[in-house]
Amino acid sequence: MLHNEARKLLLKALETRHNAKEVAECFSVHLSTVYRLKKQMDETGSVETRTNLRGRKPVLSAEDLSRIDTLIQNQSDITLQEIIDTLQLKVSDETVRKAVLKLGYVYKKKSLHASEQERSRCEGETQKLGKEYVWVQSRKTGISG
Repeated sequence: MLHNEARKLLLKALETRHNAKEVAECFSVHLSTVYRLKKQMDETGSVETRTNLRGRKPVLSAEDLSRIDTLIQNQSDITLQEIIDTLQLKVSDETVRKAVLKLGYVYKKKSLHASEQERSRCEGETQKLGKEYVWVQSRKTGISG
């Protein structure tokens, strides 16, 4: 891979020599590299390395993130699964969890304390405590659910 300075020098040499084969030999690159850089310069106006095209693309768009943020602000005790269902997202709960953290929120799972685990429960409390809730707490506004 050529550095940006070498790419610029390669194109300057191509402009002065007008012989792609000689330029390719001089810079120790393949002839197709010279033509590709010339084409890139003609199309984009730059021969800089295009690092933004690398890597895995985000699954959630900026619009999805703003919708998640709005939903959490309106309903602070919402679970990750409820976020997915409400917004009809086709992603895993782990993806939504990472998005919630990226937005600056902290989520907490309802866990049973030792005393709650050992005592006998009445029917109504068993249903409440058996469900896993996620409370979202904002670092920004101090909202907690």
